[in-house]
Amino acid sequence: MKTQVITALLAATAATLTFGAIAPSASASGLVPQQEGEIDVGLGCLDASACITLDPIFQSITSLTDSTTDSPSRLFVDNFDTSNTYGDGLIKFGTKDAGTTHDGFWFRPSEATETEENGQLEVGTFEFTFSKVLSDLTIDFFDTESRNSTGVLKINGVDLASPDFVAKGSNSNIVSQTFTDVSSLVLKLGKDKDSGTGDGVNFQLSTSDSVDVPEPASLLGLMAVGAFGAATKLRKKS
Repeated sequence: MKTQVITALLAATAATLTFGAIAPSASASGLVPQQEGEIDVGLGCLDASACITLDPIFQSITSLTDSTTDSPSRLFVDNFDTSNTYGDGLIKFGTKDAGTTHDGFWFRPSEATETEENGQLEVGTFEFTFSKVLSDLTIDFFDTESRNSTGVLKINGVDLASPDFVAKGSNSNIVSQTFTDVSSLVLKLGKDKDSGTGDGVNFQLSTSDSVDVPEPASLLGLMAVGAFGAATKLRKKS
């Protein structure tokens, strides 16, 4: 009888372990900070009190020289439902974007040297380096209204033979791209025109990675000990 109890408990433990090992869970998460403010991309922050501390998943975010402005850009996180002012009025984000709006928090580029639209012309080129290789990375581009101006220029340190620009869309469109095994990438966003203000583009990043599952051997050992303890208590009661 004692042997049967212990055997049954160990069998149930092994069955539970096997199920967990072959069915690892997955998690999806957005990588945009859920607070408004500025990200230091090598230019410092206009207001120290509004400088955002990034999640450790980001090893670094660096602003590069944009081909349409010939200068680096600042990078903010913005929710279009609220108004914000940075740098004693140098940059003003109203409750309504100068172009179009969308719900939620978005990465929002802003020219660093030009103040067209009070900083609301979302143009810039940025290099993202992650602290680990992401199995997948999805980029949502918001309001892309120009051809050959917004997209990925480089993946994992390698220049793309042909930049992966997203298609021109209608007002307030969202275009998505997904890449696999990403450790770094360079994004080009928007377009500054010689005449007029150009095309401003905001973006979001998200990833979906499998959650690590404990080693089967260690789990079996721990659960077997627990099962043996339970069996011992049953034996004492008998």
